Amino acid sequence: MEEKIRLAVFGQKRLSREGGIEIVVKELCTRMAQNGCDITCYNRAGHHVSGAEYDKTIEYDGIRQKVVPTIEKKGARDIIGS
Repeated sequence: MEEKIRLAVFGQKRLSREGGIEIVVKELCTRMAQNGCDITCYNRAGHHVSGAEYDKTIEYDGIRQKVVPTIEKKGARDIIGS
């Protein structure tokens, strides 16, 4: 039996269509999950522009999501997330 590839992705704000790296992460993770990979995204805490109901999403298209606390000060949150 072939073992699944397990991948942890972190640094992005969340899986979304909001911006550059978030789009790339969402597309790659979605396609890898469809091909049988076990994907977990560790997303920075913060409010989703589409509404609070999106903040509570735990799984999306086969991708497990976990929220990681971050500093909500401009500049600091980006360095910590990198």
